[in-house]
Amino acid sequence: MRISVAWAKLLSILYVSFSLIPFFLGWVKLMYGIPLLLLLLLGIYNYTRNLNFQSFQTVEKKDFFFGLLVIFIWVAFSGAGGMGYQVSDLFKSNTLLEELTKRPWPLEYDVEGETMYLSHYLAYYLPGPTLVGFLGYKYTQLFLFFYTLLGVSLGFFWLYRFAGGKFLRFSFLMIIFGGIATFSMLVKYKTGVFSEFWNKILNHGYVFWLNSWDVIPLNFMSISDQLYWTPQHFIPAIIGIGVLLNDAYVDRDIRHTPFFLSLLAMWSPMVLVSLFFPFAFVLLQNRFKDIWNVTNLIIAPAIFFVTGSFLLAIESEELVKHFIFTDLTGRGFSTADQVGIYVYFLVFELFIWAIPIYLVLKSSWATEYKQLFFFTIGALSLIPLYRFGLWNDWSTRVSMGSLVILAVFAYKALMASAGWKRVLMIVLFVLGSHAVTIGFLGSFIESGYRVKFDPPSEPEVLTLPEICVGYPITQFVAPSDSFFYTYLAQKP
Repeated sequence: MRISVAWAKLLSILYVSFSLIPFFLGWVKLMYGIPLLLLLLLGIYNYTRNLNFQSFQTVEKKDFFFGLLVIFIWVAFSGAGGMGYQVSDLFKSNTLLEELTKRPWPLEYDVEGETMYLSHYLAYYLPGPTLVGFLGYKYTQLFLFFYTLLGVSLGFFWLYRFAGGKFLRFSFLMIIFGGIATFSMLVKYKTGVFSEFWNKILNHGYVFWLNSWDVIPLNFMSISDQLYWTPQHFIPAIIGIGVLLNDAYVDRDIRHTPFFLSLLAMWSPMVLVSLFFPFAFVLLQNRFKDIWNVTNLIIAPAIFFVTGSFLLAIESEELVKHFIFTDLTGRGFSTADQVGIYVYFLVFELFIWAIPIYLVLKSSWATEYKQLFFFTIGALSLIPLYRFGLWNDWSTRVSMGSLVILAVFAYKALMASAGWKRVLMIVLFVLGSHAVTIGFLGSFIESGYRVKFDPPSEPEVLTLPEICVGYPITQFVAPSDSFFYTYLAQKP
């Protein structure tokens, strides 16, 4: 079966940019919104005009559709769109989906007597209320599931096209890829490790904090946890990295890659930062060749200025932000203890994968892939040194793009390995599957061992002020005198 690469890229750019249409027409003053919409359409036209419609990706039909089936089953228990168990991070998704469906835009809130407006990345949430919101909240949830499924499928297609091999095998191995928390579990739970593991499955636990020992907030999420906890971040990460890798290393054409990636700001500012590291590396490798065009130099900055003004309108003074090593003597931890935890974290989240990958691939790598690999390892080593947000969103989100690249290299290493090296890679994938086992099986059992569409009912969905417990609502809302809401925004 032949899949048109150009049509897949066109579908991808329409997917990541669609939310800007209701944003420009429903959030921004029309005197600015309509010109911005025209600029967006012009940018998409320029992007499409330069695609090669004679380029095709050949796949085995049975292998491809079984791979899509695996992705469907995985997403069907992710909690997205009311399919599967709803972890606590999805409460915000349900709240935003309901309020965007039922309330006038821009969303207005009374915060301690002050009028404030929603100022949050909305690309994941706007399409449902825009297209099927008139049918009600439950239909927007069902739409969100299929929207999530489409985004994940597109991201996996691009990553697979870069990685090669069989699509079914690639999809399965990407899904189970994760950090190795086994040794931390053995040390912490000792003889009770199996009962604790089963308890985590039944009670929807997780392992992504284990390797930091609750001393400093370090967290790299497995591929599965990224989807099950934060689909709004995971989708732009895999699509953005997938398109970047294909443009730079498969199609050898980065003329409009900056424009494509700039559209992801409304999806997730943190993930956009995570994409900046490999994107900057690709630009340096290509010596900035062919990117100096109107689409990148005028259209992308104009759109980015408005979306950036919207996203930066919040006041971040109350948010936690500092370098990771702090004075913890009151808890009995010295700076040396914290450095030790940081090193331990890197060993079992990063180097336990990086060293075997290098040993397997070092003799067969092209120089540009080897450089990308080492750059990725360097980025993942440095990212955890800074903390932003109560739960350290910097470490969790900014690592996503590089973790996806690491997962792709792990797959390539397994496929290229033989003998004891293959056994080692298989063992690592098995040990890294704890997260998906807990998340998937827990949701599967919770759903009655079947695919089940059962989103929380409208009375169960809390308002935005109600879900902001333990962290400030000001990370979601902006004051009325902010630049965006003073000069660019419509009135509700």
